[in-house]
Amino acid sequence: MSRVVRISEDALEITLKYGKNPSEGIRVMERLIQDREKMLREMGDLEIKLRDIIREELDMLRYRG
Repeated sequence: MSRVVRISEDALEITLKYGKNPSEGIRVMERLIQDREKMLREMGDLEIKLRDIIREELDMLRYRG
């Protein structure tokens, strides 16, 4: 489905940096945003795992000594 919309000139220029036409540029930007959000979620998960490991190691050191 196609729809005609008005966008500002600067928005058009930005989308054309990501694709050969505005629609493709928007799709590419959406994919990049999703990839970045996924990466940030994975980094958050990794941070939680690392904190748990460090906490466990510190507890082991505390209770051994």
